[in-house]
Amino acid sequence: MYRKNLFISLLIIAVALFTLMLPFLLSDRAAITYFPDNPRIRFTKSDTHLSIMTDEQLLHLSVQSQTIETNQLIQNFSLLYRNNRLIAILNHWQRNTNQLISARDARIRSGFYNALTVHQAELHINSDIYGKERLSQDYLIVSASGRHAFRHPKTPDEANQLSSHTRQIDLERKQLLGRAAAHYHFSPDHYRIVSLDMLTDESKTRIFPFFNEKTVERIVGQLWEGLYKNFIRGIQLTEGQSESPLGSTVPLLLIADDHMLVIIESSDHHLIMLKQNFT
Repeated sequence: MYRKNLFISLLIIAVALFTLMLPFLLSDRAAITYFPDNPRIRFTKSDTHLSIMTDEQLLHLSVQSQTIETNQLIQNFSLLYRNNRLIAILNHWQRNTNQLISARDARIRSGFYNALTVHQAELHINSDIYGKERLSQDYLIVSASGRHAFRHPKTPDEANQLSSHTRQIDLERKQLLGRAAAHYHFSPDHYRIVSLDMLTDESKTRIFPFFNEKTVERIVGQLWEGLYKNFIRGIQLTEGQSESPLGSTVPLLLIADDHMLVIIESSDHHLIMLKQNFT
């Protein structure tokens, strides 16, 4: 009888705790999800900024989003790369607001840093959900001492540092493309090839010139949704084996008229290829 009463008491406590936690569980909204656009969603700010805090020896990533009117949700989702390899992920969201400020720190090391952000706002009208994405990014070259950083070189030494990082990253991307082409049996000559960090709000209509602006918005939104679901949550190598996305390369986008291939190399040098159909 004692055990039975103890079991019932523990069950009641567990149910009560779950009930208290339920709102938090239901409010967990980590994924990037594409929704069709609505003209009422208008961003007034979408900004990504990198800086160094020399006293603390930290690299500081700050992200801001702001819209004209309050939305049901605003989300900042950023990927931070160093020398073409993912070192940190920032995923911050808030409900019923028109602005969101997010931040993430990482230990300073010398190298070429690049932060890519998708800013997303959701608007619910009756039973319909609408969305809009804006892209922003920033880059920073940190010197070997870790106490100096620049974006645009002002001295011959800074120009040499930038050139060295650029050459190394370009070489790694060419080698990755060659490995992927041999492994997956495709010809790179059949594609327009850009890296994810080249995809910006200003460049996306040039990268996808064969579609109207509305279709380009959908393609880019679905690209980020696919990256999150198939990559950021964990790289699925086999049915029972996955790998952390940290340490993976900046995705390469191979664009054809009716589809796009996304090529990534994991930290353990596994090749991953995703395919996105445009229709």
